[in-house]
Amino acid sequence: MPDSVQELKEKLEAIKSMGFIKTHRAYDTGVGKTLEDLLSIEENNIRLPDIGDIELKTKRITSDSMLTLATKAPRPKGINRKLFEQYKYKDDEGYYNLHSTVYGSKVNPQGFKMIYQNGKLFLENKRHIEAYWDENIFEDVLVSKSNKILLAFAETKGEPKSSNEYFHFIEAYLLQGLNRDKFRNAIEKDYLKVDIRIGVYHSGKNKGKHHDHGTGFRMHKRDFLKLYDRYEQLL
Repeated sequence: MPDSVQELKEKLEAIKSMGFIKTHRAYDTGVGKTLEDLLSIEENNIRLPDIGDIELKTKRITSDSMLTLATKAPRPKGINRKLFEQYKYKDDEGYYNLHSTVYGSKVNPQGFKMIYQNGKLFLENKRHIEAYWDENIFEDVLVSKSNKILLAFAETKGEPKSSNEYFHFIEAYLLQGLNRDKFRNAIEKDYLKVDIRIGVYHSGKNKGKHHDHGTGFRMHKRDFLKLYDRYEQLL
């Protein structure tokens, strides 16, 4: 385990120089487990004498520097199926889809808009179907046991979230002072977007049946960093 911020920087630089590293665990938590092992730490926690406890968080990053903060269907249970039935359209191949990017500042072509109220994100829509997400779906990135977070970004290759996924840790930031007002502002200014991806199976035994690819909350890396009052690039 590193003994100072400077030593942490040096370890991160050494890890970056290793290039792509095979995951140490399959599934979504593989990226965090791999970096923990490389830093020789346990349970996401780093204690440095010069600045105290730091919680480690890791995120996969795409080629366009977009982060997926959470992937979660709205509540109540099964409401995505209802939204699909009410708002679906046919694609160029004749299959029904509902692919929609939703913003907080404007109504999109499907008539959707995000509204933040009382700790919930509501999917406002023309048919007044109640659909919402609780704020706690963002706990992985917005809630910390420590006031300080080491956030590391990794490029990926191979089969996502499998035992054959590889990570290249390319950037890391020391974050302090999450500002929830800035999070609300990110919704209103479209820094945080919701991607709804629902369609049908095109082949196999389930051909023609409803298929929810997951509703993702996405944000550009630079905008995510601005949710914090202070951040310092370590790598």
